[in-house]
Amino acid sequence: MKKGTISTMNDMEAFTEKKRLRAIVAKRLSRMTDSTTHLVTEAETIDEFVKRKDIEVWAEAEDLDVSGGLPIRERPKIGKLLSLEFLDEWDVLIIYKLDRGFRNHLDFVTFYHEYCERYGKKIISVGEEGLDMSTPMGRMFAGILVQFAEWELQSIGERRRQGQNVLRREARYGGGRYPFGYEPYQVGAYWYLRPHPIYAREVEQMALAIVSGKSARGIALDLSERGIPTGWAAQQAQRGKSPKTYFWTGAQVIRLLRSERIRGYVMHYAPETPRTPVRVVGADGEFVRREPLIDDELWFKVQAALDASVRPKSGIRFGASLLLRVGFCGYCGGALHQAFDNRHDREYRYYRCENIRNKHNKAQRRCGKLGSVPQDVLNEAIAAKLLEVIGKYELTEKRLIEGDDHSVTLKKLGMQIADLTTQHYVNNGAPDFHKRMQELEAEHARVSALPREKPKVRKVATGKTFRQHWKDMDDEQRHAYLKSGGAHVLVVRKEDYTARKEELAVRTASEQGTQAADDLILDIPMNVVTEAGGKYVANIGLGTLREQFQHVAAA
Repeated sequence: MKKGTISTMNDMEAFTEKKRLRAIVAKRLSRMTDSTTHLVTEAETIDEFVKRKDIEVWAEAEDLDVSGGLPIRERPKIGKLLSLEFLDEWDVLIIYKLDRGFRNHLDFVTFYHEYCERYGKKIISVGEEGLDMSTPMGRMFAGILVQFAEWELQSIGERRRQGQNVLRREARYGGGRYPFGYEPYQVGAYWYLRPHPIYAREVEQMALAIVSGKSARGIALDLSERGIPTGWAAQQAQRGKSPKTYFWTGAQVIRLLRSERIRGYVMHYAPETPRTPVRVVGADGEFVRREPLIDDELWFKVQAALDASVRPKSGIRFGASLLLRVGFCGYCGGALHQAFDNRHDREYRYYRCENIRNKHNKAQRRCGKLGSVPQDVLNEAIAAKLLEVIGKYELTEKRLIEGDDHSVTLKKLGMQIADLTTQHYVNNGAPDFHKRMQELEAEHARVSALPREKPKVRKVATGKTFRQHWKDMDDEQRHAYLKSGGAHVLVVRKEDYTARKEELAVRTASEQGTQAADDLILDIPMNVVTEAGGKYVANIGLGTLREQFQHVAAA
């Protein structure tokens, strides 16, 4: 009998009289579900076979949720057992059927050549006992079976892709993970996604917190402390399962808020963009959308806030002090950084000039004049002065009144042209390509020729005074509010203030820009001065905060 065969039963019976074979039993399942029974069938059939043939099972490997297209030596369980380290421990590889072990013809031929022909190993397919690879005819039929299995795998993949395309174009839910904030629901025979009554509100609150200046890490900590499940945990709970305890991270919050899925867009990974999802285009040429979790205006504000948070020296970070990149040393201009000191089992926090502790600075850049300023004392003094000066005024916010510049329409048409081009030249063609492209280009030219009106910005009252707004914010949001408004605080010792009074005023004004002038209508000064703890003086430049107020309307 030749080396490297899938043996007939007569051959096996003769062989076992000479030597008891040692086997590796390999099982595989493409998709593991609670209702799966195929593994039980495999196990029963193989167990009965090895007992009947008196084969010693040296090792078993079950690869679950593993595609047959993955080469057998790259599979997590069986791949380790087939390493050269264990080559002398086994004689035969037992599989239920050839397509359980191989759905790639090249992988089968390579494995047969390297293990069967070179090392004398055997492959036993329990479900195909009549197949004898000791003959050229048997080897040919084995190859045909594997090629058929490979073709079947490719056909399944193609049908799945076509089905997924239909699901995406109709905004239907086809199973699997979905974005946090949504829940699946059924209409007739089909499933769709809609905003979850509780978690959709959480997504909106995340977005509003980011816009208000809160860090992603701070939001994640708040979600975890309140017991809000992560996306995967929420999905498991909605399926009636008991999920593990997962904690939110800042990266998860950013990834969720960066996604266009929360705007309602249906996304997918195209072959040419395997790492970045793209919007799905429907049969009508429009982007496919479901009900959004947040509106477009808020989403763009979130993107601007996230972009700002990653800029160098933005001052936006978790646990940031109130005056980070807002407060500066009045002697050298260095930023005030917070420092900690633990004494007598108590933590003390201070502001110190950044140049006081940098040993690598040149001598003229070293600054030790300000010393350590108690953080609570300075924070409370700054807050009290702001509330005294501007606390009574009503806050306003800028609202963009969209002009008719057609930019949104042009952008949409441009993306439709790009998507149609990709579909035609990359994804095996598009029906009526030239006609649809001509129509899109003509519409783009028509819209481009229309007159454009610039957008306008208006101030709109919020119905809330600065005092109320300050009270509603936490320290992280207060810091972001001062930073975004261009507030600038210079701090010196009280005994040095008189001599440096004019210099501080000039420096504070210069930091606020050339357009900073006293507001005669509201009588809000450009900068104010306050003492802190009787030892320090802070010159507070209000920056553009002064532009955000108006008198409270009479009741």
